Order: sequence, then structure tokens, then C-alpha cells
Amino acid sequence: MEVRITKGKDINLKGLANKKISDFSSSTYSLKPVDFHGLKPKLCVKEGQSVLAGDSLFYDKDFDKIQFVSSVSGKVEKIIRGEKRKLLEIVIKATKTNKYKKHNINGYENLDFQSLKDLFFVSGLWSHIKQRPFSVCADPIKKPKSIFISCFDSSPLAPDYEFIMLGKEKEFQKGKTHRKEIQEIMEMLG
Repeated sequence: MEVRITKGKDINLKGLANKKISDFSSSTYSLKPVDFHGLKPKLCVKEGQSVLAGDSLFYDKDFDKIQFVSSVSGKVEKIIRGEKRKLLEIVIKATKTNKYKKHNINGYENLDFQSLKDLFFVSGLWSHIKQRPFSVCADPIKKPKSIFISCFDSSPLAPDYEFIMLGKEKEFQKGKTHRKEIQEIMEMLG
């Protein structure tokens, strides 16, 4: 049997996931460079090294300012490599309480464009800015034609954003009201 789908298809499954947020902690966490398309990762850490949440684990070889940071504090337990020493995974044994790397964000509203961009690089935020159509890390040298802020996900098993954002409407509105700043950033790039 052959099935051809041209405009997507909803698969109606019985039941729904429970809409509840629960505390979850694990003793180990990992970051997989293979999840970031078009990336040539270069390690910044060694096995046994202690890291803070926000410390750089690896960077993009083509643009070394784009840092990929640890989401937890702990000790680098394993560095897993594949064929030809390709970096596959960095495993961190987490501490019970997170300790964070500090960044100076005082007066961020008055920072010039390059200083703001550098803050995005060093904090690991730039790695979460995706470039269409291939969902790769945005090229920091190219001027974007437009900026999209997604408020939904249509992929299979995507979370319900209305449930996730429940009680965080003020923070979301604050982010949306910075359209003027985004426009200024676009003008600075051009």
C-alpha cells in the first residue's frame, strides 16, 4: 500500500498527554552536537572538568564566537565520539544544586549592537537563533531579511504552548513589545 501526502496529515491518536508540570531532575545530562545541523563542533572541556551552568562546552569551528553552553553545573563525565573522532555527545554528571556563570547585563538597554551581539555569543543564546529554511544556527555576519518569533509548533508530539505559557503572559507581552528594538537591530545590521 502506498500513501502520498501533499499538505500534511493529522494523525488522530486516542487520548491526550496529561497537562501537568512536574519537577524532574536527573543525575546526568548531555548535549549532542549532532542535533545542531551544519555545525563543526570544537570542544572546550575535558573529561573530569567541573562546569557551571552557562559554561561553554563546545563552539562552532567555522565561527568560534558561537558558544554552546551547559544547562547544568557539574562534572564532565564522558565525551562520546564516533567514527573519525566525530563529537557525538558530552555527558555531565549534575550537582544537586545548580551554580550559574554570571554575565554582566546591567544596562543592557543601552548596549550598542556589537556588545549585545557579543553577550548573545558568550551566554550561548545565539545558538538558539535559527536560520530558515534549514533550521541551522543563524549566520552572525549576514543581515536577516526578516525575524520570525514562533508561537506554535506543528511537529509531531509538539508541546501545547498555551499550556506552557499559562501564567507567563506578562513575560511574553514584554518580549513582544520589544519590536521597536528588533527593528533597530535590523537597521543596524543593514
